[in-house]
Amino acid sequence: MNYENMKFPRKNMSPSQKQFIRELLQRRQAPITLMHRFFQIAAAAVLLLGIGVFSVYLANESGRSGEQTYAIDLPQGMDILKREKGLEFKLGERTVGGAVPSSTKEKQSLESSPGIFEIKEITDLAYPAERLLQHVKTMTAVQTYHYFLELEDGTLVRVYFHTPYVTEEQAEEAMKTFRAGD
Repeated sequence: MNYENMKFPRKNMSPSQKQFIRELLQRRQAPITLMHRFFQIAAAAVLLLGIGVFSVYLANESGRSGEQTYAIDLPQGMDILKREKGLEFKLGERTVGGAVPSSTKEKQSLESSPGIFEIKEITDLAYPAERLLQHVKTMTAVQTYHYFLELEDGTLVRVYFHTPYVTEEQAEEAMKTFRAGD
């Protein structure tokens, strides 16, 4: 079929008919009511609030990628390995301790576990601290000294040493050099 040669009927309207249709369409359009406007504003506010919360979350997560860093002077022959969260102390291939972020829940759980011989407040360190002596008796360790330090911002750090690789005196000397920074 060739559409170019086809003729379609054309309807001409008078100005009064055009005006009538225009008025009819205007009456049928729903006016923006106060309730409609309220829902538009509420939806925009929820969207902006969601974006704001998400932005704060992302900012906190990116801030965590620069996790708290720790420094400590260990006895001779020991190495420090940086881990995703904290430090690991090595003597040859053997892990003999570490420093990791902690929580009061973890501390309370450890305090109430069997094998805790001693809980002692330590006052001669750079941060308020408490030492827990735990009897573990595994193939690699006999006891573990856990030092829970409260940093300036209120967070807890657990620094621990396994015996017989680190003596009590060596652990105390190392803890005197412990520093936390950002």
